[in-house]
Amino acid sequence: MAGVLRSLVLASLAAFLLAGASVAQAQWQTVSNAERSFFADMPGVPKHSAQKAKTGSGDDYTRDTYLVEAGEEAFVVQTAVFPASVDTSNPRGNLQAGLDNAVKNMDGKAWKSVNWTTVQGLLAADVVGARNGHAIRSFSLMDGRRIVALTYAGPPGSANSSNATRFVKSLRIAR
Repeated sequence: MAGVLRSLVLASLAAFLLAGASVAQAQWQTVSNAERSFFADMPGVPKHSAQKAKTGSGDDYTRDTYLVEAGEEAFVVQTAVFPASVDTSNPRGNLQAGLDNAVKNMDGKAWKSVNWTTVQGLLAADVVGARNGHAIRSFSLMDGRRIVALTYAGPPGSANSSNATRFVKSLRIAR
């Protein structure tokens, strides 16, 4: 499980490229997956990709990624439903293990802040750090077997900017 959240964060960061559009000029819109299990606001039409992945025990699952690049900022939503072989009975432990693994690739090998919160009664982790000179904010939660992770990357000092905060606070889980 820890490797799964780590790969979600790393895949988000790997997808980060600078684009030419400005977020201020972008049209924010609500996006969702085919199952409509989550909703998040993003500053433009996301590029969607689906990647096949394997659990530690070798079971297959699919990770969906939604990416919007705007100016010096990137907004990524990733979601996956884990097979029964993944123990999801302890969401905090699952999320913490993933954060512990992901932090190994952050500048200074540390998160600048870690905030545990809830969204619609679900435990969520909201972390801020830096990687390769970019501000990173990662917000992740688990809803049963589904993990949803929002990752923002932007210029230094922008992890709590209005765009990053709007993105993170927009997450809604279908119930």
